[in-house]
Order: sequence, then C-alpha cells, then structure tokens
Amino acid sequence: MPFVVLPCVLADLETCSSIQWEASASIPLWQIIFPNGGTRALRENIAYHMQHEFEDPNVHFYKVIDTSMPERLIACAKWIVTKGQSAPTHDHDHVPATTFTPPYVPSEDTNEPLFSQWTAEATPIREAYLKDRTIVLDDLSVRPEYQWQGAGKLLLKTFVGFADERVLPYYVESTPIAYNMYIHQGFREVDKVDMDLGQWKQGHGVYRITMLYRDPKRKSGEPDGKTYT
Repeated sequence: MPFVVLPCVLADLETCSSIQWEASASIPLWQIIFPNGGTRALRENIAYHMQHEFEDPNVHFYKVIDTSMPERLIACAKWIVTKGQSAPTHDHDHVPATTFTPPYVPSEDTNEPLFSQWTAEATPIREAYLKDRTIVLDDLSVRPEYQWQGAGKLLLKTFVGFADERVLPYYVESTPIAYNMYIHQGFREVDKVDMDLGQWKQGHGVYRITMLYRDPKRKSGEPDGKTYT
C-alpha cells in the first residue's frame, strides 16, 4: 500500500475527529459510554478540543495518507509530551510541556456513571506513570476499511522514533485488539482496568483496557538504565 506519514494541518482535524469515531464504534466500552454514537455535539466538542491543542507545540498530530486514492487521509494519531511533576521548565524543543488532560465529554451524550467509573480507575494509574516527562498516546485511529494494513504501525513507529530522539518514555492505554502491536514495539504491561459491562443493558462481560509503558532508549537503541515507577 502506498501509505505516507505526514504532520497534520489544521484543516485535517475535522476528518481526524470523524475517523476517531468511526474507529471506536466497534469498541464495547465506548459503545456503552457513548450510547448514541458520535453525535453532532460530541464530534464538535472533540474537534474544538483538537483545534485548541493544535496551537500547543507539545501536542503532535500526524496522519497517514493513501497516495493512491488520491491522497486520502486514512489514519490519525495524537501524542502529548507531558510536564511531569519533576520536569524541567523546557523540553528538547525549548517549549513548555503539556499536562495530559482528556477532553471534557458533554453529559447529555454520555453514560455519565460509567464514564465517571472509568475516569476514577484510570486517573490514579496515569498519575503514577506520568510523574516524569512522558509521551502519551492520546489517540491512534484508522479508518475501519484500512485497519490491519499497516497504517497504525507506521504512525506508531513515527512516534517511537520521536520519543527515542528525546530519550523519553511512552505511555499508552490499549484496547485488546491493539495490544500486540504495542508489545511488538517494545511496550510492557504495567497495569490494567477491567470494566464490568454486564451491569448495563447493552453490555456483557468484562472489558479490559491495558496500560502499557515503553522505557526511553538512547539513539543507539539501548535502554538508558533508569527505572521509571
């Protein structure tokens, strides 16, 4: 496939928001948290949040283009360089780092109890692993018809290289379907959140989100010897 990775431009963000909703439509947890799907209010909220972040030099949006279609945008990703509690004032690029804060979700389109439960369980884990400056994967979404064709791996490799150049660790919250892709790129499992979906009318069973971490590497590709907890 003639896929190319490029930085996003501002005009790409609306398409990226749509791809995010298309890709998440099959995720059981999100189906119940957002029972009405990607409503107009939700899409507008996410797009507005993306546009605001686009001006932040520590938030990085990238896209994959299928050059045969012609130049169709097929996948997007967003990485955030976090501050960390003990971080220096400026990072490798001499700009302030950003605190990782997931976007606000309008309550009228959200299963508020389940969303609050997920946030309550995930937040302490995030705080534990984001004490040091870290690159957080906030989103990696691929159009459903392009999944399993290499676009997601291209984006992931791009940002793995970004982190290694800066000797920074990575933090990712993975769905079961994406788990092996991260493991193959050197991530390790550090925690998990099991959500009981059976308590909701539309759900059944337990759905797991796994927290993964990748230690920073020097340019030689060797670990830097530090321990991050």
